[in-house]
Amino acid sequence: MKKPLGFAILLLLAALPAAAFTWDQGDPAAHWRSALPAAPAAPRAILLESPKENQAGRFDSYVLALQWSPAFCETRPNLPECGDRDPGRFAAKNLTLHGLWPGKDADTAHTYGYCGVDDATRALDRAPTWCRLPALGLTWATSARLASVMPAAASCLDKHEWIKHGTCSGFGAEEYFVRSSELVEHIASTAFGRFLSANAGRAVTADALLAAFERDFGAGSRSLVKLTCVKARGASLLVDVRLKLAHPLRPAKELGKMLLPGGGKGNCPASFELDEL
Repeated sequence: MKKPLGFAILLLLAALPAAAFTWDQGDPAAHWRSALPAAPAAPRAILLESPKENQAGRFDSYVLALQWSPAFCETRPNLPECGDRDPGRFAAKNLTLHGLWPGKDADTAHTYGYCGVDDATRALDRAPTWCRLPALGLTWATSARLASVMPAAASCLDKHEWIKHGTCSGFGAEEYFVRSSELVEHIASTAFGRFLSANAGRAVTADALLAAFERDFGAGSRSLVKLTCVKARGASLLVDVRLKLAHPLRPAKELGKMLLPGGGKGNCPASFELDEL
């Protein structure tokens, strides 16, 4: 027997989802109206992120590069930071900040850098024009701290380090330099740092210096330290110390938990001088 047409319509309406109907409050007649589902939208194109070498935060580890400023200034005495001969300043007897460099283990050419930096700004990143790079916007306290632990900021090295390396760190400039400064200050407080300070102006052995490092960071940790020397006045002078650190950074007091192998052996002989101002 045929079912009435009205009954068939009721069945059809019952099969539709509740969302297919909305109450049209703007209609004075207050009638129901059907809002049948729209046709499915065309699928969106999938945008695949193109791989780049300079995406901030995408790196494996850091290199903490430290300088022994008196030796650095032996070969560059005319730089602004080399004119201060005050034996009481931090740089006279402590390692200072060269840079904190994010890097990729597979990037053997060290091309990772300049994250989000435009070409015009990057073109200024040469030593003669470092001071023309954009201002860092640091607080007064951080700028003063940086002037102590990074004397080469007098030559605008801080601007170069930020543009090339800091922009890739995932930090803002303020935090990047605060974290870097904390690492330098912490190292000065270790047995390794105290050994350097106590022996400024003397000849030391690599073995004695690295034994001091092991007193803080454990037996065998000497292999994680890269010492670089420069020849001046007929002597070998310690000029650079480098440590490879894990990413992400921990607080500076947890330096020992961040140390990684792979820093290299350096070129210092069995004994060398710790130059003084």
